[in-house]
Amino acid sequence: MTQTPAGTVTGPTTPEPPAAPPASPASPGCATNAAAAGPVKAPAARRPAGAGALAAELRIAVMRTSRRLRAEAASRDISPGQYSVLAGILNGPLTVGELAEREQIQAPSMTRIVNGLEAAGFVTRGDNPQDRRQVLVHVTDAGTAILQRARSRRTQWLAKRVAGLSAEERATLHEAARILQEMSAK
Repeated sequence: MTQTPAGTVTGPTTPEPPAAPPASPASPGCATNAAAAGPVKAPAARRPAGAGALAAELRIAVMRTSRRLRAEAASRDISPGQYSVLAGILNGPLTVGELAEREQIQAPSMTRIVNGLEAAGFVTRGDNPQDRRQVLVHVTDAGTAILQRARSRRTQWLAKRVAGLSAEERATLHEAARILQEMSAK
């Protein structure tokens, strides 16, 4: 158990280096207690941060949000790993080897994931017209439907939180989303 500067008690975690000096109780936007304290209101004045401190703060915020979104999309029908594989082949079939490389796992592990998806009716395997020795994994209509339901649950969870923000906060997030998309494209 750890106690944040604002007094919130959290469960066991992997220690993270502080992104910025500890905040006083007067700064409600402190990133270190954002997950435990619920929705965070932006501080009235923006504080300048060096690139390293800002990068650490963003990394933590993005990882926590990503974990929460994965949890919101969880279902008995599909695991997070299966979701990722389905999302990877939604725009076109890939070989098991390509999927394994994309997911950064070994081919035998990907074969097990694909076998589970195939048994559930979410993917099929077919011949590769460019190389008959390879098999392509295709998403089925059922796989597309379950992927869309999971995405919808994620979007609904996030939309509820965004709806509770002020117009200024929503504008800030809109700009941040644009910047993050540009950064990830470089």
